[in-house]
Amino acid sequence: MIYCGVPANQWASYGVAIAIREDWKHKIQDYAWISDRIIETRLKVLNRNFTIVGAYAPVEAKEQDTEEFYRELQQSIDKIPKKENIILAGDFHGRIGHQPIPECIETCGEQVTNHKEAAMRHLCAFNQLKITNSFYRHKDIHKFTWEARGTRSIIDYIIINDTLKSNIEDKRVFRGSEIDSDHKLVESKFKFLTHAKHSYNKTDKTIDKKPPTFKVHLLEQESVRTQYRNRLKGKLTPLTGEIDTDWLKIKEAITKAAEESIGYEKWKNRKWLRT
Repeated sequence: MIYCGVPANQWASYGVAIAIREDWKHKIQDYAWISDRIIETRLKVLNRNFTIVGAYAPVEAKEQDTEEFYRELQQSIDKIPKKENIILAGDFHGRIGHQPIPECIETCGEQVTNHKEAAMRHLCAFNQLKITNSFYRHKDIHKFTWEARGTRSIIDYIIINDTLKSNIEDKRVFRGSEIDSDHKLVESKFKFLTHAKHSYNKTDKTIDKKPPTFKVHLLEQESVRTQYRNRLKGKLTPLTGEIDTDWLKIKEAITKAAEESIGYEKWKNRKWLRT
């Protein structure tokens, strides 16, 4: 977890964090603490660069505090390369309503707005960012991100840039996740295409790459089994007595015979990434 906030002996009135999966920690390229309310992490996944910005906007702050927050956030966005995949997520305390802005805000959010909506809408429109909460129609229980004292609202957002618009599949709220908070867990689902040219890497579990598998079910046919046995006999050579050398020769003979007689299963290359 990468985080910043108030000292341990101070009441936690602000602070922000980004949690990264344990098996993704080697993908972290860089991170930076912009302020006590803004943090940034850069990852490389699927040969693509991602910048994740975590944000926690002032709640009942003075107008100048809100202006300072959005000024720092804009400065952070300005430093990100234009072709980078940007995910901006956090509690913005802004209720943006459902008045659409083309390619930025759609009509699937709530109707209510508050005094912080203008700053949010301006930030996203200026930077051509998409507020994913407004793009996907769900039941209210899967839409509102905050609920307390009989009131509910959408104030926690996942926002992406134009580079990711063709990859996002959905955004919804999960009520059953127990996180000891009046905020709900918000999740976005992305889909990326990988290529069969990727080599198998046992230490990289990000996209669940698997070694190619043979069509072993074809060996149930007598004619195929006979063909495989004949190919294997023709490829096996006398052993040398050296364990490592002999194993490699046997492995290569088995692999070549299988490739020629039964072939590989077709590799499905669609992978999911969630945030």
